[in-house]
Amino acid sequence: MADHEQAFPFPFFGAGEANYYMWAEVHVRFAREPTSSQRAAIADAVPVPLRGAVDWCEGRQLMVASGLFLHGAVVRAYPAAAGEPDRIGEDGWLYAAPSRIAALNADIEAWLRRIHGECPVLAAYRAEDPDSGGTRLSAWHDWSLARLPGLLPELERVLDHSGHATSMARGIMAMARRASRLPRLGVFAGDVMSWTDGPA
Repeated sequence: MADHEQAFPFPFFGAGEANYYMWAEVHVRFAREPTSSQRAAIADAVPVPLRGAVDWCEGRQLMVASGLFLHGAVVRAYPAAAGEPDRIGEDGWLYAAPSRIAALNADIEAWLRRIHGECPVLAAYRAEDPDSGGTRLSAWHDWSLARLPGLLPELERVLDHSGHATSMARGIMAMARRASRLPRLGVFAGDVMSWTDGPA
């Protein structure tokens, strides 16, 4: 447990090897409101493919996202492994080589760790994309689920609101429900999204 506490500085729900269809987004909730200089440093370090939107709200909440052509941005941002081609799918969309997607996932995790040094991160969240096959969730995600009880007071305050914080809270609750964590926490989840309700 001590090793995980050192390896995982804050909960990251959805951590792992994510697959993406058309676009991607990552939500971050900070433990306190970043200063203006910290906001600038955090925004400047956002992985290039996720600079389509850098949206601050409610002081402590940040959402970064790609445009609708994520794979094109990934192809431009990261080199592919030797002999690993990009491809055009049957739907006509460009799909970046798996090594490029792995580079994006690594870049996201490195960025999250870096900005935690700028301003403490309370939690981060990346939705699974069912249209692309979801995410091969990692030990960081599993460790994060075990820390959900300590985050519930913060998440429950925004569940009935609107905006990025609410989207993040509902997404985290949906992930916990799919992992069968909500019943043992005694959380009412009747209106929380499930996999089939949409991106969560």
